[in-house]
Amino acid sequence: MATATATQRGFAVRCLRCAEETTVRLDVHDVHTFHCSSCDAEFTADDVREELARWGKLLAWLDTAPAIEY
Repeated sequence: MATATATQRGFAVRCLRCAEETTVRLDVHDVHTFHCSSCDAEFTADDVREELARWGKLLAWLDTAPAIEY
């Protein structure tokens, strides 16, 4: 008898709260809320956008920062 294996689909992303990878799930009944099965945190797409905006500011600064020579 053959055994079925679960196929996991999605994106390898880290939780905004605990940073665990591949534990974030999207509720199909509320596609605006993410849930982390590791730390039980919930966050929204807007929370993710805000975090990306903060990282974007740092990356933009890095693109223009002068090299530090030792």
